[in-house]
Amino acid sequence: MNDTIAALATPHGEGGISVIRISGEKALTVATNLFHSASSILPPPSQKVLFGEIRDPDSGQVIDEVLLTYFKKPNSYTGEHVVEISGHGGTLVSTTLLQLILKQGARLAEPGEFTRRAFIHGRLDLTQAEAVADLIDAASTKALNAAVSQLKGGLSERINKLFEQLLAVQAQLEAAIDFSEEGLTFQSRETTGRQIEDVKKEMLLLVQSFRQGKIIREGMRVTLVGKPNVGKSSLLNSLVQEDRAIVTDIPGTTRDTLEERVRIKDIHVVVVDSAGLRDNPEMIEEEGIRRTRIALEQSDLALVLFDPSQPIDGNDELLMNEVGDKLRCVLFNKSDLEQNWTKDSIKSFLQSEKPISLSAKTGNGLENLKEAIYNHAIQGGRIGESIAITRERHRDHLQQAADALSTASKSMNSGCSEELIAVDVTLAMEHLGSVLGKTFSEDLLDKIFGQFCIGK
Repeated sequence: MNDTIAALATPHGEGGISVIRISGEKALTVATNLFHSASSILPPPSQKVLFGEIRDPDSGQVIDEVLLTYFKKPNSYTGEHVVEISGHGGTLVSTTLLQLILKQGARLAEPGEFTRRAFIHGRLDLTQAEAVADLIDAASTKALNAAVSQLKGGLSERINKLFEQLLAVQAQLEAAIDFSEEGLTFQSRETTGRQIEDVKKEMLLLVQSFRQGKIIREGMRVTLVGKPNVGKSSLLNSLVQEDRAIVTDIPGTTRDTLEERVRIKDIHVVVVDSAGLRDNPEMIEEEGIRRTRIALEQSDLALVLFDPSQPIDGNDELLMNEVGDKLRCVLFNKSDLEQNWTKDSIKSFLQSEKPISLSAKTGNGLENLKEAIYNHAIQGGRIGESIAITRERHRDHLQQAADALSTASKSMNSGCSEELIAVDVTLAMEHLGSVLGKTFSEDLLDKIFGQFCIGK
């Protein structure tokens, strides 16, 4: 944390400009040893842009014409002295500039180290720091909006509010413990119990929002399943509007899973093509079927394809058994061909579901399928209109906090002492603190910021 760090903050390769960021106590010294400006305004004023040149201090050679911006601590991204040098894009010029900076005493930043320092210096809490990575990785408008909301502190504000409510509950409990013999009047146990239940309900609402948040951040995983030659690969090609999967009349052509992304309205969907399910497969095909089962288990929605132009056989029975009660959308493909059976033939599997009739070959019914996928994603709501948690880490801590409050409520109703109740309330507060980064371990920070790119 005492080192001065530097890295290229823009992507490697050719571009209009490249930006090198320097952060630390010696950031300004490092930069001004290389920067020369006709205006002679050195040291540069904070948050003002200066035009000048970067020169090699050994040879005096001009390396590039640049813009230099200085941000005096604590009013910078990291909370430290920060200098950003904007030069011409290009691999050679940016690499040369960075090497000169490193020779002046800075070291190359590790992945996510700038954002990590922003967290350490209190410029961001942990949910906001994670939102930086989400903002970079956003693949849809909804993902972008969710990341911006979290970066601005939307989720932090809500969790901090829950933390403060629990702090007030804890204060009442501690007062009852410490001054029980003083003859003072305290808040009734019934009121404290209601407060604990109210906070728990809010936590569980956030936990339930994880499915929506995960779809916003990562996209909805949809797996195409069916017996061989039912048209799964043709449907994948139709959805992505590109010949990504090999299509032949030979059953069992697809031997492995193939993933592609497609955008449906304001969400993105990861569509997984899979090997056909059938009895007595060949050895290689058997491995493909094993991977199909894994993809089905990991998916948010199964698109179950049937081919009514062909007789129902044992492979269709196998398919229905494999899908079971998985969230699904049933499709009758090859509607352009003569149909040999209807939905009544699989009435027990369908129950009250209404299959979608389509033709992956002609595109007929494709829009109905997209609408169905979108409706499954939003589950009758308007996705992204409220704060939703987007990470498994948040969900786990909030669930454990809610579980601790459930135990506290049971203790309260059973007439247990305030000491026992306070233990579980404290545990719930610790889990909330872990979401925000009020309590954390170095291993956790390494895991979170290790996912960042260098320069962020």
